[in-house]
Amino acid sequence: MLQSPISDALAQLRNSDHIEFSGKPLDALENLFNLSPSFIGGFREFLEELLRSGFWKSQDYPSNPYPTLCLGLASLIDSHAGSIGGPEPAYHSRKHFQDVCLALTALLDQPIKSVQQSDFHDSWEVSGEEAWVLLFCAVAHDYGHDGSINKTPFQLEKSSIEKTRAFLRGSCSEPNFTKTLEAKIESIILATDPSFFNTLLAKFTEPSAKPAKADCMSMLLVEADLLASALPKRGKALGKLLGQEWESSNPKAAAAVASDQGRLKFLEYIRFISPYAIMLKMEDIRHQSIEELKG
Repeated sequence: MLQSPISDALAQLRNSDHIEFSGKPLDALENLFNLSPSFIGGFREFLEELLRSGFWKSQDYPSNPYPTLCLGLASLIDSHAGSIGGPEPAYHSRKHFQDVCLALTALLDQPIKSVQQSDFHDSWEVSGEEAWVLLFCAVAHDYGHDGSINKTPFQLEKSSIEKTRAFLRGSCSEPNFTKTLEAKIESIILATDPSFFNTLLAKFTEPSAKPAKADCMSMLLVEADLLASALPKRGKALGKLLGQEWESSNPKAAAAVASDQGRLKFLEYIRFISPYAIMLKMEDIRHQSIEELKG
């Protein structure tokens, strides 16, 4: 039986040697993120194909509510995109949602037990249910994004959370489950505000840092949100799309983000610190992207 392109690309990444940043992991990642712009179909159809991949099959468990929730929310996002009366934002479109779901899958599929143990290793380990919570957050994190920039902290992220809460309250018959899930996703989705990155990073890097499970899950979603943009080829194309998105609302920022200097500033601002990202050589890839811009 033939595998889907998504399953094939994830298998290629899983089987890459992870020896050096300029070798197979980078090639496999670029190949993986070429799938999203070329995918024909809606977000729900993309997610259905992703959920048939080996990783998500391995995370399933009896009476798992999350596949239905993820697919239901993806359908609602498809409906929202069809109702806006014009094109989706150039960057924060459903293609970005697909990229983040792919990135999260690639990260969580890494064998982190081979990474050198650290004091916080246990907090990084993600259970099956926690993986599904993260996927639900990946689906939801930019729901309703209009292509603008936050005027106040977490403005767009809070809007996505409110829309997601409305979906959950209309979809779930168990109020206790809904209340618990709403509490879990709020801090994770809020962490994707770019201005919050250094605050989140400090929870891991300060001398007295003792990150909690929620911090680790937040960082994993942030890394998934940033991952495609850190790649040399796909990342440059995404920077151009973000520039197009901001042209009408903030032309100065649009010109900056689409430029090599703006991309360099972005790459020097972010970090990849999770053991999952370490296995993918994402810091090496980020540094390669920086060196290519400087060269």
